[in-house]
Amino acid sequence: MNDQAILQEPSLLRSPRQTTVLLPDMFQSFLRYNPAVNPNYETVKAESEDWINRVCAFDSKMARKINKCDFSYFCAIAAPEAPPDRFRTLCDWGNWVFPFDDMFDNGRLRDLPEESRLVMESLMMPLLGQNSQDEKRLDIVRAHDSVVERVLASTTTGVHRRFALAMQGYCHGALMQVSDRLGNRLPSLEEMLALRHESSGCRPLYPLVEYAHNLQLPDEVFDNPCIQELEDLGVEMVAISNDILSYQKEQAEGVPHNMVIVCQLHGLSAQQAFDTVGKLLEDCYRRWEEVEASVPHWGAEVDAEVQRYIDGIKAVVTANLNWSFKTARYLGTAAAEIKRTRRLQIPEESHDYKTLVR
Repeated sequence: MNDQAILQEPSLLRSPRQTTVLLPDMFQSFLRYNPAVNPNYETVKAESEDWINRVCAFDSKMARKINKCDFSYFCAIAAPEAPPDRFRTLCDWGNWVFPFDDMFDNGRLRDLPEESRLVMESLMMPLLGQNSQDEKRLDIVRAHDSVVERVLASTTTGVHRRFALAMQGYCHGALMQVSDRLGNRLPSLEEMLALRHESSGCRPLYPLVEYAHNLQLPDEVFDNPCIQELEDLGVEMVAISNDILSYQKEQAEGVPHNMVIVCQLHGLSAQQAFDTVGKLLEDCYRRWEEVEASVPHWGAEVDAEVQRYIDGIKAVVTANLNWSFKTARYLGTAAAEIKRTRRLQIPEESHDYKTLVR
C-alpha cells in the first residue's frame, strides 16, 4: 500500500481503542474574557443561512450542517458592533466559506488539483476586476460574488485591496493542500504552520471586520511591522487552536493537513503532539503581549482607529476559540465538558498511521 492511500483512507486512521489527551490551556491572554456578541446575531443567523441554502441550492442535509456549524455566532463575536447590513454580509461570507472549504478538505475537489485551480480562478475574478458573467460558474462561487459586490460597493480601495490579497492567499493555501496531498509529501511542522497561515481562511476576516466596523485607516498603518506581526500572530493562534480542536474530525476523515497529525506522523505520541502544538500557541500569546505594547502612535484620531483594528484581530481570535466550543462541528455534544476539563478522548493511532513517518 502506498503512502498516498494511507493518507487518504480514513479507516486506517481509526481505532476502536480510545486514549485521553490533555489539551493546552487556550484561554490565556486576551482570551480570558467573555466576548461581546452582536445583538443582531439571532435574526441575521436565520436570514444568512436561508440565503446560502437558497443561492447554492443546498439539500436539507447540508442546510442542517450549516445550521449546526453556526458560523454566524463566530461573526457575532468577530464584529460585535457591526450594523445589521454589514453584519449580514460578514455572516454570508462565513456561511459560504465552510461548505466551500470542505470541497477541498474532504469533498469532491479533494483529489482534483486542476479542477480546484479553475474554481479558484473563477472565484477571484470579481475581486481582480475581471468579467465574471460565465454561465458555468458554480452556484457557490456566485454566492461569493454577491458578498464581494456588497463589500466593494461601500468600502475603501484599501479594504478592497487587502480583501483581494487575503483571498488570493487563501486560494493559494487551499490549492497547496490539494497538491501536497496528491504529491504524497509529509511536511514539517514549520511548513504546516506556514501553509495553514493561508489555508485556514482567517486572513480574509481582517478586511471583512474592517469593512463591518467601517474603520478608516491610512495605508501606512498596514505597512507597520508591529501591525503586520499582530495580524500574523492572530492567524497563527486561529490556525493552531483550530488544528487542536478539529483533530477528532480531521483524523476520522483522513485529512492529513493538521499540525497535531503532522507531529504524530513524524513519530510523536498523541500527547507529545498536542503538547508540541500547544507550545506554539503559548509562544503566540507571549509574543502578542510584547508586540501590542510596541505599537507606535500616529496621532490621537488614527490611534483610536488603530486600536479598533487591533481589537478586531483579537475579536477574530476570540470568536474562533469560543465558537469552536459552541458549534457541533468539532467536538459535538461533549464540547462543554472538554472545555471544563481540557481532556479529549481520541482513537489510538494504528500501525498503518505510523508507517508514513520517514
